[in-house]
Amino acid sequence: MSGLEKIINEIQNKADAEAAEILKEAQDYCDNYLAEKKEAVAGEVADFEKKALQERELYQSKAESGADFRMRNAILKAKQDNIEQVLERAYQKMTALPAQEYFSMLMKILEENALPKDGEICFGKKDLAELTEDVKQKICETAAKKGGSLEISKTPAPISDGFILKYGMIEENCTLKALFDTNRERLRDIASEALMG
Repeated sequence: MSGLEKIINEIQNKADAEAAEILKEAQDYCDNYLAEKKEAVAGEVADFEKKALQERELYQSKAESGADFRMRNAILKAKQDNIEQVLERAYQKMTALPAQEYFSMLMKILEENALPKDGEICFGKKDLAELTEDVKQKICETAAKKGGSLEISKTPAPISDGFILKYGMIEENCTLKALFDTNRERLRDIASEALMG
């Protein structure tokens, strides 16, 4: 081997060693870079999964809360519907009482609403036809106890139950429907307590 070949060989060996060293350094750099990126990506994935889990839990919590709210509203509506049905049945039952009980109830309403004045009491067509002399007498007695008098109108009022008291320009609607409407909240409370304890 000549001296030139030796030098070329030596340069070649040195270049191969340097190339191998550069390749090793490049491989180490790539491996480290890849490891860093994998770690960073793993951290981002973990953060993303954590955030997704929190969002899912929040959504689930909102969904459950919404479902609970809708269920409570549905239950409340059902209870209110039941109360309205109870009130309607009570009203129907009162209007369907036998004549003696019905007029006895009307006399109690009259006792609460009669004024110490002279006035007129008006009944609907059906009730006017069923007035007995005993009921007429009780109307007069009740008005007198209050310090007034009541004339029974012979003209039927456009009402289906109860009566209307007229004292000059003042009219007091004592129909059962009006009394129910006026006392609806109190009656709801009573029915609610009875139904739901």
